[in-house]
Amino acid sequence: MKSIASPILIQQIIEAITPHYEPTEARAIAFRCLDLGWNLSSMDIILKKEVDLPADWSSRLARLAEGEPLQYVMGKTYFRNHLFQVNADTLIPRPETEELVDLVLNHATDNASVLDVGTGSGCIPISLKLERPSLTVEAWDISAGALEMAHQNATALEAEVKFKEQDIFAWPSSEGNWEVIVSNPPYVTEEEKKEMANHVLDFEPHLALFVPNDDALRYYEALADFSLERLTQGGYLCIEINQYFGTQTVELLFSKGFQDVKLLQDFKGNDRMIVAQKSGL
Repeated sequence: MKSIASPILIQQIIEAITPHYEPTEARAIAFRCLDLGWNLSSMDIILKKEVDLPADWSSRLARLAEGEPLQYVMGKTYFRNHLFQVNADTLIPRPETEELVDLVLNHATDNASVLDVGTGSGCIPISLKLERPSLTVEAWDISAGALEMAHQNATALEAEVKFKEQDIFAWPSSEGNWEVIVSNPPYVTEEEKKEMANHVLDFEPHLALFVPNDDALRYYEALADFSLERLTQGGYLCIEINQYFGTQTVELLFSKGFQDVKLLQDFKGNDRMIVAQKSGL
């Protein structure tokens, strides 16, 4: 096993990924790589701590050089201070979605039942269970590969979550009622592809990202119908949304019959989440 001084490894990574990122971002990614791969802090790097390179480091570096996201190359990333495994079947968890977890925690009672629709890596339901152990948590996804990854994460993090392969559009064939339903469904329109970075377009699963231009709210309509049927009285639907469709999504939920619908902004100031309450009558 080959050892290398951490500052040299940082420079090696920066040189590999510079064609795909601005210098400041490339440097931040390189430091993140050493954190994920070797648990090194900035001080460790300043002190020129040496690290042992894995046998497949050359191939990993080549993948970085091709623009593959760091999280996929290293096979893991942090979400709410927990380390989650990720792969090509799952989206890379993002900071905005951490706020969606807070939204659920703010609306779930101590012993509530919660369902996550479209779970991916399992970062939402696992985080909920870890941070509120009294919750009963279930998660659905249509991707068998994503569910396998979510299972692995739940096992590694010792979180009791029930996973099920289920298509939200086939929800009438499912069973269950919940006090909170949460979802971060596909919401990026095909038109928005031209605005996206190549490292997202080329590597993240399109099944979990995109919706047709002429049917941008298709998942939210299905989630609304499902939630009005399966939420307990006074229960909540908490969703992440496309920032360009905030008003339209609110109007959709009101038209379906939710009594209280609130549009919320993320830490960047963009419309990003909605919480809607089912009538308690």
